[in-house]
Amino acid sequence: MKKLFISLLFFLNIILFAQTKTVTFSEIRWKGYKTLKAESLSHDGTIKLKSGNLLFKDNEITGGNFVMDMTTMDADDLNNNKKLKKMFENHLKSDDFFDSAKFPESTFQIKSLKKLKNNDYNYQINGILTIKGISKNLSFPAKISQANNQTTLKSATFTFNRKNFGLQYNIFEDMLISNDVEMNITLIAK
Repeated sequence: MKKLFISLLFFLNIILFAQTKTVTFSEIRWKGYKTLKAESLSHDGTIKLKSGNLLFKDNEITGGNFVMDMTTMDADDLNNNKKLKKMFENHLKSDDFFDSAKFPESTFQIKSLKKLKNNDYNYQINGILTIKGISKNLSFPAKISQANNQTTLKSATFTFNRKNFGLQYNIFEDMLISNDVEMNITLIAK
């Protein structure tokens, strides 16, 4: 009973003293390479955000949650070849990689932030990335700024290991694909 009471007080404290801002703009960019990390052997594109919010206390971000719509994966680098673009996007969305029919959403939950003494990226964001139902800790530097009642979060380029999330193709093709997937995120919340 005592634990329930303490949990209830904690929850009420968050409700009474926390503020939530909704993400109104987002740009989520990804980039993948063959094992030889060259621009000519890479693909890049975007993923649309389904929903997102930032939690604040005393005008400082304390958390947040973002839901990415994996059915919207786009391969921008193939825009000049519509047939190849469609084929590649379908391949990424298939059970060979993201299996977006079974796992239409991926999430990132901010667990903590640490201020950095860096002009380009003033915070280290620590959280949990979930892809295909697999959750892993992930950290990245970001520039967070506030103006006109809106908060902008812009990440540095960061990577995650695709194999940690079960993103594997057949054994022969898999050896030709780099394990690292690069990402950049920009969010604006009001």
